[in-house]
Amino acid sequence: MGATAMTVLRILFLLCAFSLFACASGSQAAAPRRATTPPGAPRIVLGELDARIILGDLPARAVRLGAGPLAMLSAGEQVEGERIGGFFEAPENACLLAYARGSTTIDDLDIVAFAEEGNPIAADQAPDAHPTIMVCPPHPERMYIAAHVANGEGLVGIAAHIVPVARAGEISRAFAARGSHGDGTRAAEAWPGLDDRLRAHRQAIGGTWEDFRRVAVRVDARAPANVAFPMEANQCIDVLVLPDEDVALVEVEALDDAGRVVARAHEGLKEPSFVLCSPIAFEGVLTLRPHVGTGLAAIVLGRTRGDGGREFAGRASAVWTASPLPLDAARAARNAELARGGYGAPSSVKNGQLVLGRRVTLPLDLPGGASGCARVDVVGGAPLALIDANIWDTNGVLLASGEGTGGAALFVCGRAKAQIELETRGRPGPFTVMVRPERWQHALFATKPLAATRMLARAATGENLMHEGFATSVKQVTLDPAKRTVYAVTAGAGQCLRVAVGIEGEGAGVELRLFDGGTSEELDRAAGEKGASARACASAATPRSLRVEIRGTAGKPDAIIGERLK
Repeated sequence: MGATAMTVLRILFLLCAFSLFACASGSQAAAPRRATTPPGAPRIVLGELDARIILGDLPARAVRLGAGPLAMLSAGEQVEGERIGGFFEAPENACLLAYARGSTTIDDLDIVAFAEEGNPIAADQAPDAHPTIMVCPPHPERMYIAAHVANGEGLVGIAAHIVPVARAGEISRAFAARGSHGDGTRAAEAWPGLDDRLRAHRQAIGGTWEDFRRVAVRVDARAPANVAFPMEANQCIDVLVLPDEDVALVEVEALDDAGRVVARAHEGLKEPSFVLCSPIAFEGVLTLRPHVGTGLAAIVLGRTRGDGGREFAGRASAVWTASPLPLDAARAARNAELARGGYGAPSSVKNGQLVLGRRVTLPLDLPGGASGCARVDVVGGAPLALIDANIWDTNGVLLASGEGTGGAALFVCGRAKAQIELETRGRPGPFTVMVRPERWQHALFATKPLAATRMLARAATGENLMHEGFATSVKQVTLDPAKRTVYAVTAGAGQCLRVAVGIEGEGAGVELRLFDGGTSEELDRAAGEKGASARACASAATPRSLRVEIRGTAGKPDAIIGERLK
């Protein structure tokens, strides 16, 4: 076969192959498409996200350490800024461990426990995603626990366990829990310099005190610590807090058994303190929270009789608790008490409203004038609480000051005109200012009016500063740190003698002591920056001779000394 024939055969072969390919393609293109079935709707499944997954092994660890079984409070998908929460109940003699956890997409999560009235009990607001709190007695039986997503979004769950008090400390450390720990209190006897600092504090405020509790508690800027204390009727309690170097600017408040704030230490003190007095018994709670840091604070609680509540001076404030009454009822109760004490109707009455952060100043026309003394009563109506009152003369000299939960009473001598400045540090509300002539008048009061004002305040007793019994003597002396003023006096059978002193002029500080005239036994003592008051009694059958000793502590101030028998 020649070359030409071979070429022809190749061409024919390629033509046949091309024809076959074209036929096959055409037959496929002509084939009909198969019909497809559309997908069905998704099946709905009932259920909720299981937040136990994000808790990991925390519940099992808590149970192994002695906690009770897990209880899930609330769970759900949350975005940044949202909150979830609900109520937990815990036995009054046990602690509650509560924690919130979230998905890995949540970077910052907070948890807070509230009492039913909305007051925070414990909180962990650190910038992390594993907040945990431990709340130990005393605490409300029912608490609201809330979790807040500060950064991120995802699933959040809140869980809790009941924890025996004996196990709370170990579990708190294992979980890095914030709040009130079961073993967070310990004896404060070994606190460095405690006795010296307490001695200086008691000398500054005066009075005779019996210590009944000393503890050291752990305090944290992110959650308040609580310490319970009993208040008996007609009793005063001195509260002194000594923080360690790891914390600063500790806020200290006292709450009554209804959760109301009844006393608060002045802000900014390195060692916060106050004196709280009450005519009624209740179970109170101290709350402590530093502005900065985490550490320990020693707490010393002392007590004395309620009629000593006006012997205190210096840096501690004496505050009386009071039952909240509407203004009309509170004013009527004060007027009735003053009428029983021999006072007449007020010479002037002024009313107003106090709000937080604003001072109110009112002019006063004082009925005593330049030669006598006046009594000024400030009465608050519910819900007003924690009132500060100061009386100034027209030259800007402070004449008298006082404070109280529901009101205050002040005395002013030797002034016809003055002004009173009022402020609330607790809750806003209505008030009344009533001015009367003071019943106790003496010619010597006009010679040293500021000293007389301070003496009258120290001589008065009780919540509303009433003068008991009858006046027997008024003296004027000049005090000297290098010399004691000493004189004798007698209390009749069944009588009690109260000696009060107020000072003014170049000097500060006064010490007052009462001794038995026969045995030289010290019966009472008091000290203060501007005045002091002490009391001694005779038996029901025999009179008692007494020796009075008074000494100034700095400078040579002028003093007015007043005596009353009851």
